[in-house]
Order: sequence, then C-alpha cells, then structure tokens
Amino acid sequence: MNQSNSVFSRHRFLTILIILLLIVGAVVGRLFYLAEIDKTFLQDKGMAEADHPLMVPAYRGLILDRNGTPLAISAPIDNIVFDPQVLIQSPSSWEQLASSPDLGLTFDQIKAMLMAHPNAQYLVAKRNLPPSVADEIAAMQIPGVYIEKKHESFYPLGPAIAQIVGFTDYNDSGQDGLELAFNRQLKAIDGQELVTENAIGQVLTIDSLVRPPRDGQSITLSINSEIQYVAYQALEDEVTSTQATSGSAVVLDPKTGEVLAAVSYPSFNPNSYTDRAGVNVKDRAITDTFEPGSTMKVITLAAALDSGKYSATTPIDTDPGFFFVDGNKIRDDSNYGLIDTTAVLTKSSNVGISKIALSLPRQTVYNMFINLGIGTAPSGMFPGEANGFIYPSNTLGDFQFATMTFGYSVSVSLLQLARVYAAIANDGVILPVTFLKIDSPPAGTRVMSAQTAHTLIQMLQTVVGPGGTGILANIPGYQVAGKTGTAHQAAPQGGYYKDRYNTLFVGMVPAENPRLVIAIRIDNPQGHFNSYGGVSAAPVFANIAEQGMHILGVPPDKSQVNEVLFKSQQQLLQEVVEA
Repeated sequence: MNQSNSVFSRHRFLTILIILLLIVGAVVGRLFYLAEIDKTFLQDKGMAEADHPLMVPAYRGLILDRNGTPLAISAPIDNIVFDPQVLIQSPSSWEQLASSPDLGLTFDQIKAMLMAHPNAQYLVAKRNLPPSVADEIAAMQIPGVYIEKKHESFYPLGPAIAQIVGFTDYNDSGQDGLELAFNRQLKAIDGQELVTENAIGQVLTIDSLVRPPRDGQSITLSINSEIQYVAYQALEDEVTSTQATSGSAVVLDPKTGEVLAAVSYPSFNPNSYTDRAGVNVKDRAITDTFEPGSTMKVITLAAALDSGKYSATTPIDTDPGFFFVDGNKIRDDSNYGLIDTTAVLTKSSNVGISKIALSLPRQTVYNMFINLGIGTAPSGMFPGEANGFIYPSNTLGDFQFATMTFGYSVSVSLLQLARVYAAIANDGVILPVTFLKIDSPPAGTRVMSAQTAHTLIQMLQTVVGPGGTGILANIPGYQVAGKTGTAHQAAPQGGYYKDRYNTLFVGMVPAENPRLVIAIRIDNPQGHFNSYGGVSAAPVFANIAEQGMHILGVPPDKSQVNEVLFKSQQQLLQEVVEA
C-alpha cells in the first residue's frame, strides 16, 4: 500500500512539473516571437505607454515702470498632472497621493477626478504650486503623476500698484487693469514637446517639438513706482485719519501727458486670488466719476481771460453774497462784496464765477469745457476708463449752466480733472494722456493762449497764499499753485446728501515751471472741518508734491521758506484743532 502511494506521488509530481515547464516554454516562446518576429508590436506598445505630451512654458512679458523697476514679473510655478489611464489601474497610489498635504486632495476627490476622465492621458489635478511643493510630490515617484512647469504673474509692489497694473488669471491672461489692456502684447504662448518617460515620470528623451514656446513682449509704463508708492501711503494716512470712504490721487507730467501715478486707497493684494474681487479692485482715480465742485472754476476763467473781456483784476460785485438765477439761489459762504477776478478764485466765489459765465456767450464757455476734455476719456487705454458727463449745450438752462461753472451738473474722473490743470501747466496746450513711457511729447492742441495759462497759474498761487482756501498745500522751498474743491455728493434717489462730501485739491509744482500736476480726491471724510478740500485734500497734495520734488531731483525755486505763509498755515491748523 505504501509503495503504491509512493508511485502515485512521483507520477503527480512529474505531471505538475511537465505542466509548469510547458507554461514557461509557452511564455518564453511568445516573448521570443514578439521580440524577434513581431518586433513592431512591442515597440508600438512600449511607445504608447512611454510617450507623453509635455508643455514647454513661455514667459509672459514683464511690466516695468519708467525706470525699469518690475511691476509684474513671470514667476515659475508648477502644475500637477495626472494620467488617468495609468493611475486608474493603481488605487493604492490614490491613498499615497491623498496623504500629501501639499497636494490637498482627498482620496474621494482623486477617485472622482479619475473616474470622470478614465480615457484621458492629461488631467491637471492641481494648479500653480510653488516648485518646491511640486518637487515633494514628484519625489513620491508615483507612475502617472507628472510635473508641468509653468509661470504666473507676480506683483512685487503689492497693493500700491495693484489697481493700475491689474492681474492675470490661472491661464496667465490679463483680467484687469493694464494687464488686460495690453494682454495681446504681454501674453505668452506655451510650447509643447513629445517626450519619452519611464514608469515614474522621469523624462528619458525629447522626441519632437510639437510647438515652440513664444514669450510675451514686455512693456514700459509711464508710472514712476516711487511716486506711486508715496501717493498710496499719503492716501492711506489721510483716509485712515479722517475715516473717509476712500481716497484717490493722480500725478501727471504736464509736459508729456504721462501718468506718473494713479492710485486709490483702499486697494487689494494682487498676489492673492481671493482678494481679486470687490470695489477695491477698481482704480477709482480712473474709473469713478463725481461732481468736482470749485475745481471747475478755472475753466470758466480760462474762457473769460481768453475772450479779452476780463483780466486778472476786473472787478466783480458779489454783494450781498447771493443772487438768483431762474428763481434759484446761488450763494457764497460769506459776502465778499466787490472783488476782482483773481479773488473770485482765491475766495472760491460761486456768485462771482456765475456772473462771469453768464456775461459771456454760452458757447464760448461750453466749448472750453469740451476742449479741455470734459465728457471724453482722457487716454482710451484703460479698461473701464470714465468719460465723465456734460449736458448738451442746447439743453442747459441758465441756472444749470451757472452751476456747471462751479462744478455741479457735470461729472469728471480724477484723471480728467488732472488733465485740465495739466493743460494750464503746459502753456495752454492739452496733451493726450498715456500710461506708456514715451520718448518725446506728442503734438498737443492749444485750448487757450499761453498768456491766459500764465495768468491762471498766477491766480492759482493766491489760492495757496495767506487767506486762500488751499494754504495747507504749501511745501517748503517750492512755489505751489492750485485750487480746492468741496462738493456735496449726489444721492441715488435724487438731490444731494447734506453730510456727504467729495473734497478735492488739484495743483502744480513748481508754479513757474510745473513738473508735476497732482489731483487729490477724498471721498466723504468725517469731521466738520475735514469736509473742506483745503483741510483734507490739500495736505495730501503737499505730502506727494514734496516727496515728488525730491524723487525727481527738482531744485528748490525759493531760496528760503516764506515765514509769513507758513505762520498762516500753522495758524489755520491750530484753528482747526481747537474748533
């Protein structure tokens, strides 16, 4: 019995051994056949698994300020790319991927992503990771997980430059500001190459370049980033201290029309995707309009002086401090009595400017408004740039026409308002506004005589002199010329708020040969005295003007500080503090 069992066991062992040898022989035979007789099958199969399209990143063009300081740069980032056809065969790798805090995807999210695209070979799982983070995921060496090199825009100066430069989206395309306006020039086109990779995603060979990368073109802005930053800080200080809704500033070079700064506060962080929404994204200095109040008086005075009917010393009777037009009352803060044309500007007399305007042919005054750009976008470059608003001449009654001359029944952006004063500072020649650096000034359009422009500058100097409304705009060592403005804000339901104001100051420095025109708007500052442009807006002008002169290296035009002037300035400050 034992012998019989032993024989049976040997037969069973031999049978199993023969079967195993036949199986091994069949496998070896098949491999030999494929390798030697049907080589193309293995080659094609191997290439199908190893060939992988890979993006070749291109650089978006740089945005530089006028001195070459980078305002927007193309920074390296990485995308994590899945090959679902590979990963779907290895559920165990999903757990490994889900364990990575850098990837930030759960097991269920990875599973849903793969199951939704089972036949794809290219699926972006995570975008815009820092290269160091992507390298940690690559170090896991998971088949079917690839690193795709890309670039995104980064903004070194942050909120101070954010509104004017704008930002790009996940595809590095401009979405706002000058990034959007010049997207065609700036945009890069990524290339693509076909590579052979091993099982863990390492590139073995580059087989072919399907499409070469094309870098974007860089642009140089007219912006002076130092002046832009100074303006941003000055606005932040004033808006914070007066608890205003917002503040805006524009700085122009009146000789070229270049925008050196255009900024609003509050702003936003352009390097945070979650911060790129809401009202703070707008550059209010360019996109928002408002009724500019007494800053408009220079336009009527330009028409009056150019007409030859008025000079700087022509007497104007404003007694008793008010008068009626079409049954509507126009009034001054005080009864200034008999004053001259210059004092109409110095004291900011609504009665005086209305009487001057109504004494001239209406079209003469209206044409000066139009010629100085009211109702027209100043540059046409900036997305959302405001046109402002002016009524057609033939629809204006006498009262509405009179109110337009002191800054109501008309709306402007701060950029438009700065351009008006830039024309005065440029000897009466208005220039197109540009956000790009230019080598030489363009041909402008004369809108008033050089003599009228020079006279207006002299008149504007009295506004910042002792007894003027803009005394707080003065800075040591430089003669300033400018105008204050205070206007009730329009209410949505019609009429005006009694306790909400736009406060303004627009001026130039140095007065004799202006290098900068600066326009300031503070939106609804709190506190009684802060509701005057001479109190809340003029000091912001002074802050920017003083630092701007140093940044540009402009030598002082006065040998010493005017002690009388600054004594008056300090006296006014003291009166405000004590009130």
